[in-house]
Amino acid sequence: MTFETINISNDKSHQSLRIPKRLRINAKKVYLKKMGNTLFVIPFSDPWANLVEGASSFTSDFMEDREQPENQSRETID
Repeated sequence: MTFETINISNDKSHQSLRIPKRLRINAKKVYLKKMGNTLFVIPFSDPWANLVEGASSFTSDFMEDREQPENQSRETID
């Protein structure tokens, strides 16, 4: 993962970022998602690509030896 420090330009009604050439994405439109103090930029045309790519990197033995505790007996909530 590459990190780079850039400046944020502030105007009266918006902020803008200049994305360096080596970090550019191939998109004309993006989703912006703010979580806490973090801003995510997600390509509009294929927002699930990173999830699918990440899931495909699991090996076939992922969680094969999962140590799951026995089910607990709990009282019901009425």
